[in-house]
Amino acid sequence: MVKEELYINGECVELLESLNPNLTFNIADIANPDQRKADFSKTITLPASKKINKIFEHIFDVNIDLQTFNPNLRTDVTYLVNGEVQLDGYLQIKSVNNKDGFITYSCVIIGRIGNFFTALQEQELTDLDLSGLNHTYTKANQVATWNLPLTTDYCYPMINYDINYGGLAFSEIWSVEDFNPAVKVKKYLDEIFSSVGYSYTSTFLTSDYFNTLIVPFSSKEFKLTESTINNRVFSAYNSKVAQTTTAFTTTTSGTVTGMATTSYETNQIVPQTESYDAGGVYNNFMGTYTVNGTGRYNISAMLKLQGLFTAPSASPTAGSNYFPICAFHGYVSLNRYTSGGVFINTLDSQNFIISPGSDAVAPGATVTTTNTPVNTSDPATTQNNYFTGSLRYPGYIEIDGYSNSSPPNKYFISANNVRLNNGEIIKLELLFSCRSTDAFGQYIQFFQSNVFWRDSANNTYDAATNSFKLKITDSYFNNEVVNNGYAEDDNIDMNSVIPAKVKQKDFIKSLIKMFNLYIQPDPADEKNLLIEPRDDFYNNEVTDWSTKLDKSQAVESKPMGALNYKDYLYTYKKDNDYYNDLYYNTWDEVYGQSDFSINNDFLKTQHKTELIFSPTPSVGQLWYDRVIPTIIKYDDKDGIQRTEANIRILQWGGLKDTDQNWLHSDSSGSTFKTNYPYAGMYDDPYSPSEDLGFNLTNEIYWANAFNNVITFNNTNLYNKFYKKFIEEITDPNSKIVNAYFYLTPSDIANLSFKKQYYFEGQYFRLNKVENYNPSNPLTKCEFLKIKEATVFSRSTVASHGGVNLKLDGEKVPTFGNGNGTATNGNSTGNQSVNAIGTNNYISGTVQGATVRGSNNTIQSGATNIDIKGDGNTVSSGVKNVQLINSNNQTVTQSNVVYVNDEIQGTGSFETMTADFTPSENVRTYLVDTQGGSVDAVFEATYETANGLPHIGKIWTFKKLHSTNQVVIDASQINATIDGNSTETLTSNGDSVTMMWDGQQFNII
Repeated sequence: MVKEELYINGECVELLESLNPNLTFNIADIANPDQRKADFSKTITLPASKKINKIFEHIFDVNIDLQTFNPNLRTDVTYLVNGEVQLDGYLQIKSVNNKDGFITYSCVIIGRIGNFFTALQEQELTDLDLSGLNHTYTKANQVATWNLPLTTDYCYPMINYDINYGGLAFSEIWSVEDFNPAVKVKKYLDEIFSSVGYSYTSTFLTSDYFNTLIVPFSSKEFKLTESTINNRVFSAYNSKVAQTTTAFTTTTSGTVTGMATTSYETNQIVPQTESYDAGGVYNNFMGTYTVNGTGRYNISAMLKLQGLFTAPSASPTAGSNYFPICAFHGYVSLNRYTSGGVFINTLDSQNFIISPGSDAVAPGATVTTTNTPVNTSDPATTQNNYFTGSLRYPGYIEIDGYSNSSPPNKYFISANNVRLNNGEIIKLELLFSCRSTDAFGQYIQFFQSNVFWRDSANNTYDAATNSFKLKITDSYFNNEVVNNGYAEDDNIDMNSVIPAKVKQKDFIKSLIKMFNLYIQPDPADEKNLLIEPRDDFYNNEVTDWSTKLDKSQAVESKPMGALNYKDYLYTYKKDNDYYNDLYYNTWDEVYGQSDFSINNDFLKTQHKTELIFSPTPSVGQLWYDRVIPTIIKYDDKDGIQRTEANIRILQWGGLKDTDQNWLHSDSSGSTFKTNYPYAGMYDDPYSPSEDLGFNLTNEIYWANAFNNVITFNNTNLYNKFYKKFIEEITDPNSKIVNAYFYLTPSDIANLSFKKQYYFEGQYFRLNKVENYNPSNPLTKCEFLKIKEATVFSRSTVASHGGVNLKLDGEKVPTFGNGNGTATNGNSTGNQSVNAIGTNNYISGTVQGATVRGSNNTIQSGATNIDIKGDGNTVSSGVKNVQLINSNNQTVTQSNVVYVNDEIQGTGSFETMTADFTPSENVRTYLVDTQGGSVDAVFEATYETANGLPHIGKIWTFKKLHSTNQVVIDASQINATIDGNSTETLTSNGDSVTMMWDGQQFNII
C-alpha cells in the first residue's frame, strides 16, 4: 500500500485524493540546464480543516484580512511516498470553493527545480556591479596584479591594442595607459550567481586552472562612464569678485571700486550660480574649479565688463567740464594651481582696455560705458578703434570680428585640449588698474598715477577715492571632458570594463559548452548548483537493478543510439580583427576550432558547439622573445588602429621572463622590466601545458627566434573535456537500451545520474526515468551501455616550426612571423611593408618596403626599400634603396638606385688599378695605370639567359695616368667595339663611352 503525505509550510495536511504524479528525470536536464523545465505540475483539491484554514489564514472568509499569508508568493510543499521524499516544491492557491459550507482549496503543486536560467531572464553582464574592484590607474597598482595565482579579481596583462612595434632595436615603452584591466572569469561567475540568490559547489570552478581564466578588455576605447564624466564637469555664471587687496572694495553685484594705484589689482572672479555641478568640482563661494580626474579638458570663460568713471565734484580751473584722460587697463586669465595653491601656469589670458571716451563730463557726473555696444567701444574712441593688446603697449584693433571680444566689452578666454591632473585648481582671475593717458587718449602712461582728468586748458586733475568702478554685468565659467578615455591617476570605474551586449545566461552557457559542464540542483539546497565537467560528473559507484528489471517485457537496444550527428564542430565565434581575419582567410576556419566527421552512412547533419567568445591570437616579434595577444585593426591608409572586438577569454600566465628589456612608464619616469605580464590562449608561449583552443591551430604568429623550439601539447578543450564523451557515443559497440523496472519511492529518492547501473550482466549509464508514478511503479528507463573510452593522456612534441609534424595524429602549428601575412607565399614582416607578387620574403624588422615582383628578399633592419623586379636581395641594415626594372641584384650599399640593373647612386663610380671584368652595377670606371697597364675584359657571366650584358647597358672608361695603357677587351664574348675586338686608351684623360646593343658595343 502506498502512503502519501503532503506537508505545507512544514505541517502535514489531509489529502482528499492521491496526487498520482508522473515524474520524469532526464540527464538532458543536467547536460543542457538552460532547457530544463519543472519536473512536476499537478492541480489538487485540499479539504478545509483547522490546520489548512490556519495555514491559509481563513482566506475563504471575505471579512478577514490576511496578516502573513500571501497567495501571490510561493508556499513551500513537500510530497512523500512511504516516507520517502518524492517532490520538494511550491504550492499556489488557484481558487477557494464554498459549497453549502463545505470548503475546498484548488491548488497547483509545482516541482521545485530552481531554474537558474529563468531567474537570469535577459540580464546582461553590464547589469552587474563591479565597483568593488575600482582602483586608481597607476603603475604601482598594475604591477600589484602581476601575481600567479592571482591575488586580485582583476589583472593587467600585456595585450597589444594599437602599438606598432616597428622593429625597434631599443627597449619598448609601455605606459600606464597602454595597459587595460582584465577581470577573472570566476569573478563574473560569482557575481552572476549572487545577483539571483544562487550559489554553486564545484571542484572545477574553484580549481587553480579555472582561476587563471580572465576576460580581457575588448572594446575600442577604454572610456570613462557617463556618471564619471558627469562628475567631472560644471557650469557656472552670474559672477562677483572675491577681493584680494585693500585698494578696492567689493560689492555682490560684481563691481570693483577704488582709486588707481601703481600696480595691478588681482581679483578672483566667482561665478555664483551653478547650472550644473553633479560632482561638486566647483566651489561657488571661493570661485575655484578642482580637477576631479586626470585627463584632457576644454575650459571656457567669459566676462562682460562695464566701466564707470566719476569726474571730480569741484569745478575745474578752466571751463565748466572735465575731459577724461584715463582708462581701465588689465586682463582676464585662466590660471592653474597645484592642489596646495602654488601657481603653475596661465592657461589663457585676454587683455582689455575700457575707456570713458573723450567727451566733456560735468563735475561729479559719471560716464558709464554701454552694456550693449555694437562693433565699437562706447563712448567711442578715436577712429572707431577698440583698445586691446599688450600690457605695456596697448594697440588698436579694428572691430572686425577678429578680436576675442564680440561685442567688444565681452572677453572670452579658453584652454582647449589641455591635460590637467587630478586635484589641480583652476581660477578665473581679473587683473586691472585705472591708468591715465596722454592728452589725446592714445597711450597708457605708467609713470603718472595721479592724472585722470583735464580741463579745457589741459590742466590735469587727480581723482577722488572710489571714483572709478569696473562692473561685471555677465559671465560664465565651465568645462568639458575632451578625451573621455581613462588617463593615469584616474579612478577606474570597473563597470566600464565589462563587455557590452553580453547576456549573463549566454556567458554561463558558453562556459558550460567550453568545459562540457553538467549541472544539477543540490538535493539539500535548491538554490545551490552542483557543477562539474562531464567526465568528473560520473563516478564508479554501482547500483544493482538486476532484480528490478521486468523481464516480461522486451529489452530494446539501439546501436549507436546516442549518436545523432555525422559532423561535429567545436569553435569560438569568428571576429574581424586583423589576426582573426588573417587566420580565417588563410585557413578557411576559425582560430582554434576542431571539426571531424563520424564514419556513418545514415547520419547527415552537423552538431555545432559555438562559444560567444572569440579567439585571441598571440603575436611575437623577431627582435624579442615576448609573445603578446593582439587585438588590432589594420588598413593601408591609417595603419594599426584600435578596434571594437567581441568578448574574449584568455589564460593568465603571470610574469614570464624576457631577455630583451622593456620600459613600464608613468608620469614620474620609466622602470626597466626583465619579465612581462603574460596572458594568452596557451598558459605559456614556449612550453604550454594548457591550450584554450579546441584543437591545435595550423600556425602561430610568433617566430621562435630566441628559444629555437616550442614544446607543444595536446591538452586542448576538445581532448580535455569532450574526447571521452565523443568516443563513447561513436563507438560501434555503443548502445542505447530501453527497459522497464519496478521502482520504489526509495529508488526515486536516491536516484543519481552519476552512478553506474548494473543489469543483464552489463554496466550502464542512466539517461532517463520516464513517467514514474508511485501508484504504478513499473517505469520505463533509458540507459547508455558503457563502452569506456580511453582516458585522455597528455602528449607533447618539440617543434622548430617545420611542416608535417604531428602530435597524437594532429598537425602541429607552423611558425608564422609576428606581424605579417602568408598570402601567395609572401612573408611580410609587418604592416609597414607591402608585397605584390609571389614568394617574397621581407624580414619582420624591415621598415617601409614596397615590392612588386617575385622571389625577392629584404633582410633584417633594412629601411625604405622599393623593388620593381624579381630575384633581388637587399642586405641587412641597408637604407634608401630603389630597384626599377632590375632583377637578380644583390644590394649591399645604402642610398643607391638601380635602373635596368644599373646602379645610379653610390657605387656608380669605381676606381680600378688592376685587371677586372666590368660589372653591370657600375656606370663609370676610373682606371689608374700608374702601376701598370690594366685590361678590362668582358666575360659571359652576366645575369641574363646567355650570360651577355643587358641590352642598353652603358659603360664609361677613363684613363687617369700618362704611363701605360687601358685595354677594353670584348673578344671573350665574341663581340666587337665599333668593329674591333678591343679599344685602347693611351693618353692621360682619354675616355670612351659605349653601349651594348645585344651583339656588339657601340661607342657613343
